[in-house]
Amino acid sequence: IAIRTIEWRAINMSFDLKIEQGLLSIDTNGDFRKVENTAKLVQEILKICISPLNGNPFDPGYGSLLSKTLIGNPLPMDFLVSSASNQLSGCLQYLQKLQKEQLNYQPVSAAEQLAALQQIKIERNQEDPRFFEVVIKCLSRDLTTISPTFLVDPL
Repeated sequence: IAIRTIEWRAINMSFDLKIEQGLLSIDTNGDFRKVENTAKLVQEILKICISPLNGNPFDPGYGSLLSKTLIGNPLPMDFLVSSASNQLSGCLQYLQKLQKEQLNYQPVSAAEQLAALQQIKIERNQEDPRFFEVVIKCLSRDLTTISPTFLVDPL
């Protein structure tokens, strides 16, 4: 008797649930909103950068030490920026690794994949020096330039 194994593979592209202001976004029908393509990549970059390293028990390598690097640290600003940039660069490399693994079991559009990190800009807020603005300029695999921006604050 021959047993035939059929491998099932999803044909849908990947998506994530949309997060707005730290909350899951719900549409007017009461359904969760989804985010895809470039918007998904932006959300993935923001999530991994602001998530604390070791904060996910299922993936301890996910996240960064960014807030611990910047907040309350008395070291010179150029050292803080260099250290924080290295943190962000490392977590974006980790995101690329996760995306490559995802390709093994799910189709992912080129717009959802991080191709290159172009620049990390970290500036202290001039009005309130406890706050830092972070801009990460990246290129997706479909050659779209994106610049996710977020604020690191002690609150």
